[in-house]
Amino acid sequence: MKIDADELLKWGMMLLKAALILVAGHYLTVLVINIMKRSFKKIDVDVSLEKFLCKTVNIVLHVIIILSALNALGISTTGLLAALSAAAVAVALALKDSLGSIAGGIILLLTKRFKTGDFIEINGEKGNVLQIDMMHTVLKTLDNRHVVIPNGVVVNSQIVDYSSEDIRRLDLAFSISYDNDVKKAESVIISVANAESRVLKTPELPFARVSEYAASSVDIAVQVWCKTSDYLLLKFDLLEEIRRAFDENGITIPYNQLDVHIENKDNS
Repeated sequence: MKIDADELLKWGMMLLKAALILVAGHYLTVLVINIMKRSFKKIDVDVSLEKFLCKTVNIVLHVIIILSALNALGISTTGLLAALSAAAVAVALALKDSLGSIAGGIILLLTKRFKTGDFIEINGEKGNVLQIDMMHTVLKTLDNRHVVIPNGVVVNSQIVDYSSEDIRRLDLAFSISYDNDVKKAESVIISVANAESRVLKTPELPFARVSEYAASSVDIAVQVWCKTSDYLLLKFDLLEEIRRAFDENGITIPYNQLDVHIENKDNS
């Protein structure tokens, strides 16, 4: 079998060109992604959105590089593109039930309703956002459970973001006996709140006023402001500290009581 030197050289050059396209394209893609990552850090882009954009750019650029390398080898990419398009349509039809979640993921990443690390509530589930991907949003609850919620559900649900603001108002309620001095109880609560370093004096001073005269108690509403990061522990501490202050000042927390009156009738 006779080998044509010119033909061999031609194929060698084509292979070399294709290899150069693959290698140079790969390193160029890595460079572009690194530039994107540095830029995202400067403008404080959400981690999940950064991963999504970098992954998308990486896939698109590598597809272009592979098609360019095939073209350099003299292989027509028209038929390949048509086959890929047909395959994409088939996959889309097979995954039509998941397209809503994919669309929801894109909406969540682009509209920034919440970001990775936020403490949120979705359909009664509370937790820190671990990840927002194309299909699901993953929450880590306070008791260390992972809750995976389809993005199609997330985007159509009411979302409460407890981390969106730096400060929050903490609302508490206490019940005291009708025999106690209401003003004294309010003063004790305010004193405890003012002594707590985590309670903020702005935007409002600590507040304590009667909210209801219930069947067995006088109910007092308490409102204080604090940093969002202090909210949970401050709630527990104030509950204990105010109860301790009540005991020291002779203020009782009542329990439901039922008075039974016995009437003795003489039927004789």
